[in-house]
This record gives sequence, C-alpha cells and structure tokens, in this order.
Amino acid sequence: MKTSSVVGKLLAFVLAIFGSSSCANTATPTQGSPQELLAAVTKSNVRDFWTNDFGREKRSGGYSVIVPTERAEAFLKSIREQLPAGYVAFVGTTNNLDDPKIKGAEIVLAPGQDQFDIIRLATTDAVNYDKTTDQIIEELKQWDSQFGIDIWQAETDTVQLKLKSLPKDLPNFSQKVYDFCPDIVDQGVGDIESLQAAIKQERAIFLWWD
Repeated sequence: MKTSSVVGKLLAFVLAIFGSSSCANTATPTQGSPQELLAAVTKSNVRDFWTNDFGREKRSGGYSVIVPTERAEAFLKSIREQLPAGYVAFVGTTNNLDDPKIKGAEIVLAPGQDQFDIIRLATTDAVNYDKTTDQIIEELKQWDSQFGIDIWQAETDTVQLKLKSLPKDLPNFSQKVYDFCPDIVDQGVGDIESLQAAIKQERAIFLWWD
C-alpha cells in the first residue's frame, strides 16, 4: 500500500501547512523564460526538475520551486496569469517523503497543452483501486464537459480541483465522487451527506486515494 499522510487528508479540501526550504539543482533564470517567471513571482530558487512519487523521483523537462504551503495557491494564481504558451502550472508534491524530507509545497511549470496534462505530469494514480492515470483523466474530462473544472493541484495520490459550476443533481454527483474516490469519505468527511455539503460550500473537490 502506498504511504500517505492521513492527518493532512482528513481536513476537507485544504492542504496541511509545512515550512519551506531551499533545494539544490537550481536553474539560472533567463529573461522571459519560465524560470524567470517562477523566480519573479515566488522569490524562490528555481529547480530544473519537478518531482513524482512523493518527492522521491525527479522529472526533467520542466521547472519547480518550493514555497510555504499556505501561499502556494496564491502564487499559482499569479503564475497562471502570466503563463507562457505551451506550458501548464500547478501545485505538485505537498507530501514529500524523500530523504532528507523537503518541507513546503512544490509549484511546477512544465510543457503541457491543457489541464489534463497536469495529471500526466504528476503521474497521479489510484493503484489500490486499480485506477490508472489515464482512467482518472477520463473521469475528470467527463466532469469538465458537464460543469467545468479547474485542476490546480496534483501529486502521486491526490488531485485538487475547483468547480466552475455546481452539478444540477448534487446528491447524485456526490455519490459518483464517492464511487470514484472512496477514501475522501471513508477516511475523510465520514459520509456522503457531509461530502455533498462540502462540495456545495467550497465548490471544490479534494480527491485522494490511500
């Protein structure tokens, strides 16, 4: 079974708060580059990689920074307002299990064409439920076509997204969300009614598979 932080996941639709730290393998920004954008917005050292597998696997071809988790979403919003064509930006690894462990949230800027490439770049799966990365993307594309979604965070076992509009049949949709991702109820909010209330209030969904 994959290791994940249950304590952080039990808080509905929020990230656990960690401190920030600097990392090696930094990239020197050039004017007008993705690296320069990351550095200018976050004032952090830019790394010439991003991570998968809870921070233990480095991926090349893109860039990342480590920021305080509580500021990650605000930084991401600013970065997306200036995003170069052909790139996607998202909050990546927040539950880092590398040795030494890195505290903070990873913001990733990497080549991609749409928000579903975020799931591919994060290699999110639900191995304990026999769901592949592509199957997760397929389900999320259906949600996007029905009421619109904005995927802003993804890592090994987690996806966070915002709803552009609420589903008309919220009880039915909440049941579908539970069927797709049981852990957010069974190890999270406790019952489908609470899940429905959280979706209605937050207009957001925190998916994770333990």
